[in-house]
Amino acid sequence: MSLIKQLWIAIIVIVLLAFGSSFFISAYQTKSYLAEQLQVKNIDNATGMALTLSQMEKDLTTIELMLAAQFDTGYYRRIAVRDVTGNILAEFSLTAQPVKAPQWFISLLNFEIKPGIAQIQDGWQRFGSIELESQTDYSLVALWQITKDLALGFLIIAIGCGVAGSILLNRVRRPLNQAVTHAEALGNRQFITSDEPATFELKRLVAAMNRLTGRVRSMLEQEQKQLDQLQRQYELDPVTGAFNRAYCASWLEGYFNNTERSEISNVFLLRVTNLQGINLQFGRNETDNWLKQLVTVVQQYQGVRLVSRLNGSDFFVVSEQITTTATMCQQLVDQLNAECPLDSSHTTAPVLLVGLSLDAVSSRQQTLSQLDAMLVEVESTPPTQSKTLQQPQPYDTLADATAWLKAIKQAIDTDRIMPKLYPVLRRDGSLLHQEAMLRVNINQQWLSAGQILGWARRYQFTSQLDSIMLSRALTQLTADPSLHLALNISDQTLTNVAVHYQLLTLLQTVPKTVCQRLSLEFDERLVVKHQLLFMSFGSALKALAVSVGLQKCGYAINDIQDLEKLGIDYLKIDSAIVLRYQTNEAAKLLAGLIKLAHTLGLLVIAEGVVSPKDITGLHQLGFDGLTGPGIA
Repeated sequence: MSLIKQLWIAIIVIVLLAFGSSFFISAYQTKSYLAEQLQVKNIDNATGMALTLSQMEKDLTTIELMLAAQFDTGYYRRIAVRDVTGNILAEFSLTAQPVKAPQWFISLLNFEIKPGIAQIQDGWQRFGSIELESQTDYSLVALWQITKDLALGFLIIAIGCGVAGSILLNRVRRPLNQAVTHAEALGNRQFITSDEPATFELKRLVAAMNRLTGRVRSMLEQEQKQLDQLQRQYELDPVTGAFNRAYCASWLEGYFNNTERSEISNVFLLRVTNLQGINLQFGRNETDNWLKQLVTVVQQYQGVRLVSRLNGSDFFVVSEQITTTATMCQQLVDQLNAECPLDSSHTTAPVLLVGLSLDAVSSRQQTLSQLDAMLVEVESTPPTQSKTLQQPQPYDTLADATAWLKAIKQAIDTDRIMPKLYPVLRRDGSLLHQEAMLRVNINQQWLSAGQILGWARRYQFTSQLDSIMLSRALTQLTADPSLHLALNISDQTLTNVAVHYQLLTLLQTVPKTVCQRLSLEFDERLVVKHQLLFMSFGSALKALAVSVGLQKCGYAINDIQDLEKLGIDYLKIDSAIVLRYQTNEAAKLLAGLIKLAHTLGLLVIAEGVVSPKDITGLHQLGFDGLTGPGIA
C-alpha cells in the first residue's frame, strides 16, 4: 500500500476517532445540560401555574381555559390537572410529530425528563395537582444541527490535513523513491550511488548504502585489475596485445569438442614476411608499433572474433562466416595493403594470408597443418598474397546461396524448428537449467545451429529464429512447471530495438512464474560492443523476472564498463579457458574470474567440460555449475 493511501487512512481514522469522541462528549454534555434546563423549566412552570390556579375559581371550565391558553404557546408536550384522588380533571397533550433528525440519533439521545408537578390549593384545602411536560423536539433538532456542524467542521479539517499531508509527503517521496531505487539496485547486484537527501533519516540510509556501494566497487576494481594483470601475464602477447599460442590451441580444442557450436567459423593464418629484415631496417620499437597497428586493423575487421600470435611472424585469426572464405580473405588482404604498408615506398603490406572454413577440417592438428601447407604454397608463388581452401558442401542440394535462402524461409514458415536440450548441473549435481539448442529441419534432416546460422545471419533470419525458439520455450515451460530453460540470443536480436519489443510482448503473455524459469544468454563480445542496448533490454527482462546471463566469457570481461550495473545473474566461462584449468596460468585466471563474479553475487558456470574426470577439479576451483559434452 502506498504512503499516500496510508496517510489518508490514518487521517480518516484519526478524524473519525476525534469526531466520535467529540460527538459523544459534546452531545452528551449538551443533552445533560438541556435535560437539566427542561427539568427546571417543568418545575418552575408547574409551580407558577399551580399558584395561578390556586387563586382562581375552581370550576372546570375556568381550569380548562387556563390550561388551553398555556398549552397553545407550543412549548409543552402535556399539561394535566388531577384531583386529590388522582383522577384527571383536565388534560391537554400534543400528538407525536416527526422530528427532523435520524431515528438512530433520536434513539441514541432521546430526552427522558420527568414532568414538573405542583399542588393546587383551594383556600386552606388541597384541590389537586398539576403535571407539566415541556416539548423536547426542539432540543433534539438543535442537538442534531450542532452534530452536523461538528461533523462538517471535522470533514473540512480532514480534507485540509490530507491535502497538506500529501504535499509534504510528495516532498519526502522523492528522496524516499531514490532510496528505494538504490535498495532495489543493490538487491539486483547493481552497485550505484545516490545523492544524499535532506531528510535526516533518509540521509543516513542513503549514506550507508553509498558506503556499501563504494566498498563493493573498490573490491571490483581491485579484482578487475588483478584479472587484467593475470590475463596480460599469461594469455596475451606482450607486444601486440593479441592472444598467445596456448589460447589459440585451447580455442580450437574447445571448438571441435563442442558438437553444439553456434556457427561455422573461418580461420586464417597471417604471416609477416621477412620480419627479421623489417626489424633490422626500422628498428625494434618501430616494428613493434607496426605489428600493433597490424593486429588492430585485423581485430577491427567485421566479424573477427579472435587474433592470436603463434610466433614472431605468424598470427591466427578466427572470424564469423559472414561471407565466403575466399571473399573475406581477399577483402582482409586488400584492407591490410591499404592501411598497413611499412612506409610510402611500399604499395602493399608485407603479409601473406591463407584461410579455410572449419567445416572443412575435423581437429586442431588438421587445421594448423592445413594452414601451414597452404602458407608454404603461397610463399613459393610470389607475388601471390592469399589462398583459401575450397569449402566442401555437405549438403549438395543446398550448394547455392539462393537454395539456402529458400530452405531457411520455408523451415520458418512451416514451423520446422525445435530445441534440443542439454543440462547445466550445479555443484551438488542438481539441474540448474537446460540449454535449448536450435534445430532446423531442412531436406528432412535436423541441422544444428552451427550448420545454418551463418546463412541465417546473412539473410537476416536470426531474429525470427530467436522469436520462434522463445515461443517454443514458453510453451514448454508452461506445460512443465519443473522445467528451467536457457536460450541464446543472437547479435541481430540484441541490436534491434523493434525485436526487443516483440520478445518482451511475448513474455508478457505468460505468468511471471513461467518467466522465472527462463534464462536468456548473450555473448560477452556482443555486450562489450552494445553495452547500452544490453543494459536497456536486460533491465526490461529483469522486470519480467527473466534471468539474464553472459556466455563465452573470459577475456573481454574487463572491457565491460560498470560490470556491476548490468544486472546479470550468471557467467558461463568460455571453454577455451576451462579446458586448460589444470595449468597454473589458466587456474589463476579462472580463480580471478570466479572471485570477481562471486563478489558481484553471480553464479559461474564452466562451458565445454569434456570429461567427467574434470568435474572435481573444476568444482575445487570454485565453479557453481558445469555444462558440456562430459556432463550427463
